[in-house]
Amino acid sequence: MHNLKITFIFSFVLLFSWSSQGQDVHFSQFYNSPLTLNPALTGLILEDVRATANYRNQWASVTTPYETMSASAEFSILKGRLYDDFVGVGLLVMNDKAGDLNFRNTQAQISLSYSKAMNGDGNHYLTAGAQFGIVQQSFNSADLLFDSQYDGVGLNSNIISGENIDRATFFYPDFSAGLAWFYVPNPEMSFYFGVGMFHLNRPNISFYTAHRDRLSTRVTLHGGLEFPITASLSLVPRAIVISQGSYFEANVGSLIKFSVHPDYGVDYGNTAFYIGMMYRVGDAFIPMARFDYNQVSITASYDVNVSTLDNASRGNGGFELSLVYKQFLSDSPAKRGPVGCPTF
Repeated sequence: MHNLKITFIFSFVLLFSWSSQGQDVHFSQFYNSPLTLNPALTGLILEDVRATANYRNQWASVTTPYETMSASAEFSILKGRLYDDFVGVGLLVMNDKAGDLNFRNTQAQISLSYSKAMNGDGNHYLTAGAQFGIVQQSFNSADLLFDSQYDGVGLNSNIISGENIDRATFFYPDFSAGLAWFYVPNPEMSFYFGVGMFHLNRPNISFYTAHRDRLSTRVTLHGGLEFPITASLSLVPRAIVISQGSYFEANVGSLIKFSVHPDYGVDYGNTAFYIGMMYRVGDAFIPMARFDYNQVSITASYDVNVSTLDNASRGNGGFELSLVYKQFLSDSPAKRGPVGCPTF
């Protein structure tokens, strides 16, 4: 049974990794992973630095858990030197591990963005960004079994499979780009919208040297806003639509934000609680909670599976945790660039 399980998991993994219709790793807290959401979001912050860490554990009730970990750092630079414009630079490192065969996708990405002021108030911008990186894809071929090794009773590793997988580990370059728009009419209200296009070079992801399986370009449309209900309460709706080959995803929902000390203003001393729900259409409800204290934000969420996989998952999906840290490096308002940035 264990060998049959390995065969099933391997087939499932390769269905998404060999085919040009492959699906990328994604986070339910997509807004807490800006560099995997849209390169144009690089450095799109009121502060000078944003550091983010994300962890996701999925399908533990079905098979060996799928684990995704990422860390990124972004810098908003040249503030006050480009009139009202500014530049963002960032670095993303991510590792995704799936199934019994230890299928891995490990990548390092460098991002660059330019934010063009649409007025002289420092609260309305159009941003363009690009991202370039190197990706390693691999799996543990030692545990690999095929149906050609079935001996009438079970899968027998002593039978030669006849398969010749000559790229169990390989690297490929990756290029992405995006656009974003945001407007912050006042510190309590913000609007943003963006489009990201990933894998524009459509890299070859086949495990066979003689084959060419091109990774489909992923197009991501996303948007959100924050608007006040009372002095202490705000509504923070968000939405994302993803298209990649034959794969399509829509994720919509909202958080309610409770500000403990709204009179403290935008600089430090901010304490807020968020609670809400996202819905990935046809797949999962995602309850989540967030806590902001000064420069730190912590968010936890859990995917409650409602798709046809529910019979196997028993409603269990993925646990996700994110940590975001923001920091000003200068006390000079003239060097702080925009007076407002959208709420992610």
